[in-house]
Amino acid sequence: MQELKFISKAQNLKVLQNILKSAKILPLLITNKEEFSTNPNGVIKQILKMQAKKFVVRSSSFSEDSKVCSNAGAFLSLLNIEAKEELLKEAILKVADSMPDLKDEILIQPMLDDIAMCGVAFSVDKDNFAPYYCIEFDKSGTSHAITDGSAKEKFSFFSHRGAKDLEDKDLKSLIDLIKELEKLYNYPFIDVEFAKNKKGELYCLQVRPLVEPYLNLFNALPKEALKRLQKRFISLQRKLKNLHGKRAIFGVMPDWNPAEIIGLKPKRLALSLYKEIVTDSIWAYQRDNYEYLNLRSHPLMHSFLGIPYIDVRLSFNSFVPKNLDSKIASKLVDYYLDCLDKEPSLHDKIEFNIVFSSYDFNLQNKLKKLKEAGFNENELKRLEFSLLELTNEIIHPKNGLYLKDLKKIKKLPKLYKKLMESDLSILDKIYWLIEDCKRYGTLPFAGIARAGFIAVQMLNSLVETGFFTQEQKNEFLNSLQTISKRLSYASNQLDSNNKEQFLEEFGHLRAGTYDILSPRYDEAFSEYFDTEQKIELKKTKPYVLDSIMQNKLNRLLKEHGIKVNALEFMEFLRVAIEGREQAKFEFSKLLSKAISLIGELGEYYGINKEQMAHLDIKSILSLYSSLYSKSPKERFLSEIAQNMQEYKLTQALKLPALLRNEKEIFSFFGIKNSPNFITQLDVVAKTAKEGESDLKGKIVLIYAADPGYDYLFTKGILGFITCYGGANSHMAIRASELGMPACIGVGEEYFAELLKHKRLRLNCGSGQITCL
Repeated sequence: MQELKFISKAQNLKVLQNILKSAKILPLLITNKEEFSTNPNGVIKQILKMQAKKFVVRSSSFSEDSKVCSNAGAFLSLLNIEAKEELLKEAILKVADSMPDLKDEILIQPMLDDIAMCGVAFSVDKDNFAPYYCIEFDKSGTSHAITDGSAKEKFSFFSHRGAKDLEDKDLKSLIDLIKELEKLYNYPFIDVEFAKNKKGELYCLQVRPLVEPYLNLFNALPKEALKRLQKRFISLQRKLKNLHGKRAIFGVMPDWNPAEIIGLKPKRLALSLYKEIVTDSIWAYQRDNYEYLNLRSHPLMHSFLGIPYIDVRLSFNSFVPKNLDSKIASKLVDYYLDCLDKEPSLHDKIEFNIVFSSYDFNLQNKLKKLKEAGFNENELKRLEFSLLELTNEIIHPKNGLYLKDLKKIKKLPKLYKKLMESDLSILDKIYWLIEDCKRYGTLPFAGIARAGFIAVQMLNSLVETGFFTQEQKNEFLNSLQTISKRLSYASNQLDSNNKEQFLEEFGHLRAGTYDILSPRYDEAFSEYFDTEQKIELKKTKPYVLDSIMQNKLNRLLKEHGIKVNALEFMEFLRVAIEGREQAKFEFSKLLSKAISLIGELGEYYGINKEQMAHLDIKSILSLYSSLYSKSPKERFLSEIAQNMQEYKLTQALKLPALLRNEKEIFSFFGIKNSPNFITQLDVVAKTAKEGESDLKGKIVLIYAADPGYDYLFTKGILGFITCYGGANSHMAIRASELGMPACIGVGEEYFAELLKHKRLRLNCGSGQITCL
């Protein structure tokens, strides 16, 4: 059969009517403004012959749906037009007037009823032509919810083009339709609108070519790479000595949430830095030090073809108290794994909704879930007492574990100053900056962050049990004097006289903490700050418990066996939460300087930052103690070239946010995210992306929730939404502290949808985002 050519929306369907085997085409009539103006009654008569109760009248301009220009949605389409002459005439003229040419076509078809599922299917990822079938659909019974963005419950499915035939009959029939269309048009980049009725009949509503993007990754991800990943995933399922849990699950957000900090597809330098200073060993040392299970030598994060994944089974083990009976621990970890498997949307909230990692005032009530899951009273009591003992050791007012870490982190400024004033080479300085960052930075930070989490958990439980109101909790958080708040006040008073002093303190911060391509505040001051723009900042006042509340809290603490008094407890909350932010600020100085020196090292060898971003940190650190015959420049360039090639594969790769079985490596449904709304406020405003210059009075859309984005709070923003981030992330805490409406962690698909809209309503009280 002769190869078909894409003509127009209407003509494509007309040609396919008698050819397509894998789906049906609804009856259709094609006209244009010129024809309709000369014979309107004749056209209407032909339409009514289709004997439908309702019709759809769609644009089919010759300036849309081509291989070089999409113009999707540029012209009018009208649905549910009743089979009445005047209504049809009015609809046809409206659609005709929306198009530029008198000869542009108007497509009229019966409205499909009894719809079971309806949506859009792509033969590749429309943004980069990665080799995946991408299908979005809903089951609401409408024919337009996916295309107009009104779907309340959207299903997203992705399948690599090399995957085996699917078991799901509906999805298989859709992919069969795409394959047939690809063959008919001899073109692999196709967009199909489809619907399936309750009888199981599949209809093709539209087919058009996709416009080739700037980056075409169609051949970047061979099937063999996914097969290797499958084998590795299966091998990681094995049961390891001293590790509880019958299987392994991997996620991009649990625990040290790499998707939030370094992004879903980081370049090699950022990925390797995060592994080096946090997830390879430091994380386990901290948990061991804080009386959780000893998991040293176990790396927490794996790179699956360049995407960072947390070993969730390992993470769950690391939240088990050391002194808990081994059989209970094993049962507990399996329970955690089963919970996450059943509710994958909790992947960014495991410590709030699944794991019992510390004691709080509502713990006894929370533990009822375990009783329902088959744990007996003895097991519950032993877990409760283990968590109480562990928590008391951490929060003790004199010997608390976090206090030792606070002392340790205070050594960093002197170490940093001494190192910067030394005459060591760039290479040696990088090595020692990283070493000091681990020992005196991320290790104590991890401990203080653990105390900070416990503080937030306990504070939340005071609200859950009715001791505090939500307003009292917010008042306490607003009273905190964090480093981020200092930054807000300092930046609001910026002028030419104090700019140097400001940069001396805050200049090392960058929007992407681990990203060499993200400039520091002192490298791109004008991009981050405007000395002319001043915003009104809320004044904070100390939070003081009156004597009645102090007595009530003292009784509560004693009842629960928490070995601190009311004032000591409130001081712990304050110091732990403020300390976490301060510790992060201090270790980021060393990390940021190391990244800057890596840039300088690249300059020395004639390698730019874009290339250095693809170099593994271990390749640099190894030069401290190893000398090779080959020059570092040659070795660096060779490795960079290889890593850049692999990064193309990473860019093409699609994997679920939570990887639960090996089949999902080839085909999977997107997770329905349950984002974290902060405050109870409701705000309507225009939207802005993080890099835009005019942010005042807008809702800002941020990809991650990295601490380097604190500069946004100096811009007079009304609220913000992040793609990634958890309920306990830095930006979530900052939003609570400032009383600013925010939504943390909406997920990639929803975030991409929100980016298309210029105005939003962010209603945190009702947990809704509405596109206006």
